[in-house]
Amino acid sequence: MAHSNQIHPYRIIRQTWITREDLRANRAILYVYGDNVAREGFRGLARQMRGEPNAHPISVSWAPHQPFTHATAEAAAEQIDADLDGLITRQSDLIVWPLMGLVPEFQEMPDELRAHLRQAAHKRFQLADPI
Repeated sequence: MAHSNQIHPYRIIRQTWITREDLRANRAILYVYGDNVAREGFRGLARQMRGEPNAHPISVSWAPHQPFTHATAEAAAEQIDADLDGLITRQSDLIVWPLMGLVPEFQEMPDELRAHLRQAAHKRFQLADPI
């Protein structure tokens, strides 16, 4: 998928704590969370968001307990870009981004991918600290 150069035209707010009830009570709002490419597991915000139609995962690892590595950085960056571009195509008037970011403190991620995620989210959504 090509990288989007379009600036996101929607409002984005940061929320401290997000629950499944929030998603169910606000179906027109998209909620973003850090997830794995396999879309498995229920740690972190995935516990609250997985399976909800208005949740949008952004990949931060390959699978539970299988982090992105320096050796897989190029493929991981492509996955991150695809997930961010997918969020743009969902065209919601409002997006809720977790205040604590996408990468939970228990998740390992190479610095180069943290930088890529930070730059890619800033480019698309003007977020100062998305991760």
